[in-house]
Amino acid sequence: AIASANSAAQAEHKLTRVAERQGCTWADRESAAGLVAAQQVKGTQQEVAQSGGGWKGGGWDAAPPGDAVAAMQAIAALQQQQSLQRQILAQQSQQHQMAIQQQQQQVMAAAAAATATPNPDLALDAPPTQANKKQRELYIGNLASGVVTTEMLRELFNAVLVNMTLDPINQPPVLDVKADPTGRGRFAFVEMRTAALAMASLHLDKMELCGRTLNIGRPKGYVEPPALEQQARLTQALQFAGQISGGPTNVVLLENMMPALVLLDEQERLDLHDDVFAEASRCGTVSGVAVPSPPPHVTEYDTGRVYIKFTVQENAAKCKGQMEGRDFDDSKIKTSYVSDQDYWKAVNNEWV
Repeated sequence: AIASANSAAQAEHKLTRVAERQGCTWADRESAAGLVAAQQVKGTQQEVAQSGGGWKGGGWDAAPPGDAVAAMQAIAALQQQQSLQRQILAQQSQQHQMAIQQQQQQVMAAAAAATATPNPDLALDAPPTQANKKQRELYIGNLASGVVTTEMLRELFNAVLVNMTLDPINQPPVLDVKADPTGRGRFAFVEMRTAALAMASLHLDKMELCGRTLNIGRPKGYVEPPALEQQARLTQALQFAGQISGGPTNVVLLENMMPALVLLDEQERLDLHDDVFAEASRCGTVSGVAVPSPPPHVTEYDTGRVYIKFTVQENAAKCKGQMEGRDFDDSKIKTSYVSDQDYWKAVNNEWV
């Protein structure tokens, strides 16, 4: 009995000290004794149990300590900040989805505007005729006077666009080059074999030749024919649609055909180019094939890359379907769609 009384007294004294530290007071000893008894019945060793917004014990609510108030205020502020961040992210996601929908609507509108039947002579890959001569001509400005000749320009464009013609020897990209009629040699006019080659050459603007940056564009007074403009608009629309949605484009990438280390050899790249061009041409008109040279740091595990650009997306889709999984040098070919920008980087020998 004495031991039990001592234990109760010690527990009561302990609770009293806790209550004093918390700023709690009570008038009579019976409530404290009742609290001690209640805690002993529960068999807990906690002096105070935290519950909800207040500190509870023995059936009464006491004011929380100052540190606890600050902690709860900090938690409430953090929760409010997190809620605000979630709202901002939700708004940004909604705006992004709306932007994509608007872009897709623009693509559909551009495609609908390009439904007119084009003149065969004005097709991008049509043979050269007097009717499409304006679409095949380019203006080349800022030439180094007295240094750059018409033959230099012919060799330059034939070399750059060699991958875009089926027979670059007998049917080179450049048909004719006319020098500056004033005799100063500051500019020239280049006539390409097809309108597609002329459009491709526009990507070479600002290319350097003999220390001068070339200005490559359309001749003065050039007006895009409605049919050709619609074709270009539709092609751009389909390319844009493919890029924003990760869908089809008119450029197919072939991988895993052979080790990248093998393609460090220029002759191997030329042979592969010819093989792929001939095979891809069975699927439709090929604008060009690019086999970029691998960088020096490639490993034995890296594979070569071949880019095939078609004039229309339907032919690219046909090629992708036929090439996927085919065997080439005991390897399974992997195919994917890539952007027009990736193709031109490969033409410039960039390893994308």
